[in-house]
Amino acid sequence: MGTTDSHIPAYVDIGRLCRELSISEHTVDAWVRQGVLPSPLLRGGKRLWKWAHVERQLDGDDTAIVSADAQAEGIRNATRKAAASR
Repeated sequence: MGTTDSHIPAYVDIGRLCRELSISEHTVDAWVRQGVLPSPLLRGGKRLWKWAHVERQLDGDDTAIVSADAQAEGIRNATRKAAASR
């Protein structure tokens, strides 16, 4: 994600979170349970997410994908090296 759009406030409620991510409230709840999104803060009975934490959590998933790609490339290179040494 990593948006630099200044129109997003520091804290967002579930409605704003859903609009910004183009997902439903049901998906927000599922993603919080799965660890895709951070847990909300409860303030005055309202669930709020710090947008910087949402971005960081979502960007962390991108890092895991890059890491998996890097691991796959390492395996391919090791396989090529082993095949070439035969």
